[in-house]
Amino acid sequence: MTPFSPDTLLAARRLVEGDLSGALHAAQTGLQAEPGNAPLWNLLGVCAARLGQLPLAEQCWGQALALDPVTPDAHFNLACLRAEQRKLSEAESHYRAELARDPDHPASLGNLGNLLQEAGRLAEAEACFRRRLAARPSAAAHYQLGRLLRQQGQASEAEACLRACLADAPDDVEALQLLGQLLADKGDAAEAETMLRRAVALEPEHAVAGNNLGLLLMARRSWDEAERWLRAAHARQPAAVLPNLAALLCATGRAAEAEKALRAALAAEPNCADWLNLLGVALREQGRDDEAEQAWTRGLAQAPAHRRLRQNLGYCQLARGEWQAGWESHEARLAAASYPAPPSPRWQGEDLPGRHLLLLFEQGYGDAIQFSRYLNPLLEKGAARVTALCRAPLLPLFARQWPQVEWLAMAGGYPAAFPPHDCHVFSMSLPWVLREFEPRAEIYLQADPALRQAWRARLPAGRNIGLVWRGRPEHPFDHCRSLPGPEALQPLLRGESANWIALQPEPTEAEQAWLRKHGVLELGGELKDFADSAAVLAELDGVVSVDTAMAHLAGALGVPCRLLLSGEHVDWRWGRDGEATPWYGSVRLQRQRRGEGWDETMARLSGG
Repeated sequence: MTPFSPDTLLAARRLVEGDLSGALHAAQTGLQAEPGNAPLWNLLGVCAARLGQLPLAEQCWGQALALDPVTPDAHFNLACLRAEQRKLSEAESHYRAELARDPDHPASLGNLGNLLQEAGRLAEAEACFRRRLAARPSAAAHYQLGRLLRQQGQASEAEACLRACLADAPDDVEALQLLGQLLADKGDAAEAETMLRRAVALEPEHAVAGNNLGLLLMARRSWDEAERWLRAAHARQPAAVLPNLAALLCATGRAAEAEKALRAALAAEPNCADWLNLLGVALREQGRDDEAEQAWTRGLAQAPAHRRLRQNLGYCQLARGEWQAGWESHEARLAAASYPAPPSPRWQGEDLPGRHLLLLFEQGYGDAIQFSRYLNPLLEKGAARVTALCRAPLLPLFARQWPQVEWLAMAGGYPAAFPPHDCHVFSMSLPWVLREFEPRAEIYLQADPALRQAWRARLPAGRNIGLVWRGRPEHPFDHCRSLPGPEALQPLLRGESANWIALQPEPTEAEQAWLRKHGVLELGGELKDFADSAAVLAELDGVVSVDTAMAHLAGALGVPCRLLLSGEHVDWRWGRDGEATPWYGSVRLQRQRRGEGWDETMARLSGG
């Protein structure tokens, strides 16, 4: 390696000090005296690059390497130039050449890791980032590794890396916003919001941080502030943020405004499958199903494998009663990253003699209850053994109904390792694989007689009607389907002669106070699981419920139910009009008219 001359050291010092003209002068002066000095050629290349003279910079670095193939940083500088020119293979070669000279060269390790991560070579990228961190720990090294680990789904170690980065560099905006995303993903909304607010306070125009803060605020229904952040982010990154802004507009009853924004995007990109998918959603939310279907069909012509397009088309088909086509399209949901991939083939509906089937219930409690009806035809397929995974509150109800099935409770989500089995099926695939396309309104659940007797003793004499006014707040359309509170039911209470029984799980103190004041018996807080809920429902004369699991349970038991449906958003399973549903013979649909308040809906229900 060529030794550093005084002129080389002077030029390097001037560069560090930011004196570009001084560095350039020192390098040129030195090369007049020592034209074979490779480090000076390298420094002259750096000066040329900073002046925007990239061809000259490339010549200088090439000359340095011709004179001395191990000139420090010459390969690194050429690698950076090649990466900027998107000549990635050459860039990788130069980074590796620099690392052959200095295996712990931190910038080469970091940049090569970035290049490999971009190329999807994640294991190699991780090795680079870990080498960089081991060689010279720094905030940047922790950030790079944390970012990669998050991409690989290693959330705990990613979080530790990002926190280590922020311990050294508390104002690192990229680390703050990425840690905010990670915390939001794991459900720690409060700290996620803190991180994202710190990020946008430091850099108000950071589009990614603003977008993610907007999403977090959407999740807690802080619509106005969420919209402000999303619009600000959209102004800087329109394509990346438009899906979230459109979702907010649809969720807040402004689907026409979302449609306008999406049509503007489509004017620039008329065949963009993502925009066509979102346009279909906006049209569906306005009740324009034919146009929505046209948008999704057009999108699928451009991108046949687009999961969300196929899935949304399926919802539209199912809502129309186009059952066979709808169930086939609905299978597209299984391509989502949120669905696990058990180490077995998917069951396709064939007979199962001698085989062990794993049944995985999916989505919410209501979905599980609705699709448990298909267990009876499934069991007729003759499996030697059926193991079913469901959420714990459902297990006592299901285990009593189908004792021949081995029931396992899921705590939160699907397990990391599945029990041994031969093949598997997801519960909402059963209509498709069993070829039972059109639902039949039948009673398929029975309550435990002993529990019924126990709950019967708690009920007053006379006509007893249950009440459920809200669902799980994390549901994306809960703000539409749920009532503002039990007070929204007051017109019904005034207009009907009955004993009113509150079955709302986990009622708040304010709700309990209102119920006591209005003479409503509160039992919802005492329901331990769905076996309890079924027993109470079976003893009632009927129930009035928003679109929650309690309505599905009433229908499965054959208990009369008035199901309150929002005028702003109606789930696919309830169709688009009419009072009857093919899913449950005892359920009648009370549809809120578009633009109508819940008090008017209740008055119509009471009058009916």
